[in-house]
Amino acid sequence: MSQYYIGIDLGGTNISAALVTAQGAILCLEKVPARVDEGPAKVIHRILELSRAVQQDAGVSDRSVAAIGIGAPGIINIEKGIVLSSPNLPGWVNIPLRQKLYAATKKTVVVENDANVAAYGEKWMGAGKGSGNIIMYTIGTGVGGGILIDGEIYHGACFAAGEVGHQTILPDGPVCGCGNRGCLEALASGTAIGRAASAALELEPNHHDSPLLALCLGDPSKLTAKMVFQAAAKGDSIAKKVVEDAAFYLGIGIASLINILNPELIIIGGGVSTAGEAWLRLIRVEVKRRAMKDTMACAKIVSAKLADKAGVIGAAGIALHALQKSRDYATAARRARH
Repeated sequence: MSQYYIGIDLGGTNISAALVTAQGAILCLEKVPARVDEGPAKVIHRILELSRAVQQDAGVSDRSVAAIGIGAPGIINIEKGIVLSSPNLPGWVNIPLRQKLYAATKKTVVVENDANVAAYGEKWMGAGKGSGNIIMYTIGTGVGGGILIDGEIYHGACFAAGEVGHQTILPDGPVCGCGNRGCLEALASGTAIGRAASAALELEPNHHDSPLLALCLGDPSKLTAKMVFQAAAKGDSIAKKVVEDAAFYLGIGIASLINILNPELIIIGGGVSTAGEAWLRLIRVEVKRRAMKDTMACAKIVSAKLADKAGVIGAAGIALHALQKSRDYATAARRARH
């Protein structure tokens, strides 16, 4: 009998769920508003409803679903499946998510940080397929990340590894949401790119014919990273400088981690990654300037491939991986007894 896996991507805005085969193919994918302001209990109820929906819509029996994986934002105790804290999920402090999902489904449940899940998804079925040592940057509203070493997610001493957005790049730089100054997130996230363009436009006395101004309908406070990249492609000098600065800061951060961790692959994902190959080229130039020659020789910098499906595919993948490991341990234990 074929076995299937449910992958869930829990975000501050939406919950996505997919029924995924053991080969990584999505049979059914659905999304609903998370409505996190209603509190953990109602969000968990919504997760369970969505999980049942993708299973039923795909016509798959309950006993054919082997395990459930879920990626959630914040700090996760992966050993106990507890969401310790999450800035994007109000009221989620020490929430035993695995326990609650298991009680309702009686399935194996794996809970992991959402950026780690996206990184695993790219490793399993995306840009990182075939690679074991990977650093993934998810660049959107903030800058998140996941680190895989020898094919396994690296969690650190207290499950908080992978916060690549909180490398200090400029000690006296802008204040970051974490309270530090000059973090990569404060300099190169989508939010930071829009904010930098807005500030630069306000200071430019002759900006009336700027494509950047036209894109934001004359209101610089409305600028987004997408608008900045569009204006840069049209030759807008302000936008080009902002884009180049963001690539410069990312290059510094990436080069540092290449020197420290010696990965074979750096994957750039998230909404800002859709800026395309021209932006990646700028990042690669700065990385090459700063990374040690020997470590840079075996490191590639590429765009993510799975887009907004990385979360659900990665969540299903970690569930499959956990189940395989538990079966391997059980088999080894049986052999040892005999």
